[in-house]
Amino acid sequence: MLDLLIKGGLVATFDSQWRTIPDGAVAIRGSSIVDIGPAGDLASRYQAKRVLDATGKFIMPGLVCAHAHMPTVLGHNMPVDFSQFHDFMDLLTKWWWPQIEDQTTNEDIYWATLYSSIKMLKAGTTTVADMVEAPYALPGCLDWSARAVDESGIRALIAYEVTDRIDEENGHLGVQENLRFVKEWNQKPGRVRGAFALHTVDTCSEARLREVRKLASDHGAHIFIHVAEIPPPITEARWGKRAPYVMRDVGLLAPDVLAVHCIHLTPEEIDLMAAANVKVAHTPMSNMLGGNGVAPIPDMLDKGMSVGLGHDCFFTLDTFDYLRTMYLVHKVHRQNPGVLPPPQALAMVSTMGARALGMDRDIGSLETGKKADVIIVDPRGPAPLTPQTFMGYAIMDVNGADVQTVVVDGRVVVEGRRVLTVDEGEVLRQCVSRAEALWRRAGAIS
Repeated sequence: MLDLLIKGGLVATFDSQWRTIPDGAVAIRGSSIVDIGPAGDLASRYQAKRVLDATGKFIMPGLVCAHAHMPTVLGHNMPVDFSQFHDFMDLLTKWWWPQIEDQTTNEDIYWATLYSSIKMLKAGTTTVADMVEAPYALPGCLDWSARAVDESGIRALIAYEVTDRIDEENGHLGVQENLRFVKEWNQKPGRVRGAFALHTVDTCSEARLREVRKLASDHGAHIFIHVAEIPPPITEARWGKRAPYVMRDVGLLAPDVLAVHCIHLTPEEIDLMAAANVKVAHTPMSNMLGGNGVAPIPDMLDKGMSVGLGHDCFFTLDTFDYLRTMYLVHKVHRQNPGVLPPPQALAMVSTMGARALGMDRDIGSLETGKKADVIIVDPRGPAPLTPQTFMGYAIMDVNGADVQTVVVDGRVVVEGRRVLTVDEGEVLRQCVSRAEALWRRAGAIS
């Protein structure tokens, strides 16, 4: 007996053959996919406790967001005079650190993470890698994050962003927060896992970088770190070399490292990182907001690097919107419409995104034995939905508003565009209240 049978839609597996099955079906038992195939075949072989009809829609893996800062949505639309910012470091030091990160409390983390999680779920994202930035919410902040993730129904890899910019003791507290969380949560079954995170090589001491490297190795956990987001001269002034070479010398060029942003990289640095099998999270929209430039993602992909797509928790939290932006920006940047073809772009929010997080054995494609993270999308478009038009629809036409149903770990968490796990209205009310209070603490409003 199945727990759930999704049938009647065009199934896009995203497996190694990139199969598309018109009038297909996905069979789910417990938290796992047990079969995929033509709807008629599966309906004749299985009985199910519940059947979802996806006729006229497409069925695909849940999207993977490779980089987020979920608590920071409380900074969305904050009344800030952007004319005072002349470069990214201005934005970081005059606004982001003092007015958002440093003002964030544990209660803020809980409600903002809950809001972000359900917003992403409703738009088809089922897995997120999140870096919590709240230096004055230590210790214990990751428990508030995990509680929100658990209640929402999303899948998440969570880490606290360690920094020495406050002082050495605060950096130590951040390391201990990650260590405690990894020890506790990575032994449990379920949707929540822990990782280690570092802000940058510029805001952490060499001893801190080496400490986190050793702890992550000892506990089999991943490391997230922002890389080459800020102009290279800042790094060179401190270290006498650029960020990838600092990472190499402290052991952070490794397959378990997710390097976020990676904008200011030379071809030689890309080669260095590719040879070490470093993973990358690309965040095109937040890079635009900071005026940072366009990361050389096509070059990384050409070198065989695993690149996922993240949204940094800016703007809509709709991964389909970010997918479209990414798909287009590299074409115009390279003046080449052939750059980043549809299968490659879609892989960044599915199979390759999962691989970037070290989760590709469990998620990223619809395959027997993998976790049942599945979305049903109603394209509502002018063209017929066929195996030939599916990719065009997924990249060019649909957005999160077209996601009808979301299944995570075999559980229906969104149906008819309605979140089933929490009271969305109450979450929104709490976030608005929390944002206003944070803005007052920051001096942005009176």
